[in-house]
Amino acid sequence: MNLETCLLTHFIRNNNIVSSCDFIPEQLSKGVVIYEVVRVINTVPIFYNEHVERFYNSIKNYGFEIDLSKKSLTIRIKALIQTNKLVDGNIKFQFSFKKDNQELFSAWVCPFFYPNNDLYNTGISIETSHAERNNPNIKVVNSKLAEKVNAIISKNNIYEVLLVNKNGFITEGSQSNIFFVKDNTIYTPEASSVLPGVTRQYVIKASQNIGLTCHETKIHLNSISEFQGAFITGTSPKVLPIAIINDKHFDPQHSTITKIMTEYDRIVVKDIELFSW
Repeated sequence: MNLETCLLTHFIRNNNIVSSCDFIPEQLSKGVVIYEVVRVINTVPIFYNEHVERFYNSIKNYGFEIDLSKKSLTIRIKALIQTNKLVDGNIKFQFSFKKDNQELFSAWVCPFFYPNNDLYNTGISIETSHAERNNPNIKVVNSKLAEKVNAIISKNNIYEVLLVNKNGFITEGSQSNIFFVKDNTIYTPEASSVLPGVTRQYVIKASQNIGLTCHETKIHLNSISEFQGAFITGTSPKVLPIAIINDKHFDPQHSTITKIMTEYDRIVVKDIELFSW
């Protein structure tokens, strides 16, 4: 089991600010766990409202009800950032629902890895694995899948694992969404088959802003040789080019990917400028 790690001095347990010395990882994995991870840049949680909206949708779609309002959640996240004097990093917040109808809210500064400039230039290596999420539209902890993916990443020294369903269609990365590039058009698996990532949403918007076409469609693993470029999107990596999927090579410097990266970064800067609690 992969245990959580709490960074900095304090975390949130229900409505209380608690010392990190009292952080008990084993308590966080009990029951059904629905969660979000938001990236903080210059003290601002990026695309915060979208993450919160998805969090509440996941809880509702799983069939749970909570008394915590979005306003109260925001007060807790703000307190976590201010108490820890967090400038840059990732925050994870979650509800764990136990069989005895008890629910526990937790939020903490979690470990993160942001790719360096070299990875953005050279691209990453990823491999595929046949695996499916029971309900990909809900961001829920899946410990078995996480352990399987972590073992593949560690064994093969790769950045990410791309999930392929039983029919051979690509769905998403274990912690990311996937896009493919052909000329001035990008392609990504249908929203119904993936977790609708917040970064994914804004990458589609970024592509539209600069006049690119984005097709949401089924993409078979055997068809990826048709594409010139590929990239993943996610909270930590943002827009990260791919150099290799299995034994297929892609152009990490494809001009379409570079344009999307630039426009996405512009959207992030604008979100920081307009943010208010």
